[in-house]
Amino acid sequence: MMKNILFFAFAMISSFVFSQHKLEGIYQNDFGETLKLNPDHTFEYKWNFDLASSWNIGTWKSTDNQNIYLTINEIMDTVKEDGKSVLSEDKISNTITQMDYVLQSITSGGQSRNPPPKKLLIKGKILYPYFNDGKLRDQKEPSPMNGTLEGKPWFERVAR
Repeated sequence: MMKNILFFAFAMISSFVFSQHKLEGIYQNDFGETLKLNPDHTFEYKWNFDLASSWNIGTWKSTDNQNIYLTINEIMDTVKEDGKSVLSEDKISNTITQMDYVLQSITSGGQSRNPPPKKLLIKGKILYPYFNDGKLRDQKEPSPMNGTLEGKPWFERVAR
């Protein structure tokens, strides 16, 4: 009896630990989004569309093995002249000048300009994002470049 209980507990813990590692990798969709899930439960998100771009870093977790939850970690800079906190243009928090801030504000890329989804449904090697209202994005959607073409908003694993 005790052996059965120990075996069952070991099997449950092992399946949880190993299923978490299966999620690690690089995922992409048809809308210029890339999501990299790292083994240490950090993530990197990038979005590129024409001349516009966005990025975020943060942490991910999957408590139920059905969904992934992303938590963004925004990197902030401090503007030297007035002490104002602003989004950093890179992954290092710095003190910047007012001119640096103005110049990075007029570029077409930066942190959190198109943030990643907060929650994704796990189905094998595919991660389905949710709309803000909680509805699953599991249907093809019109392309922003050409409304007559449709693309997949879900992420498919392209590398381990």
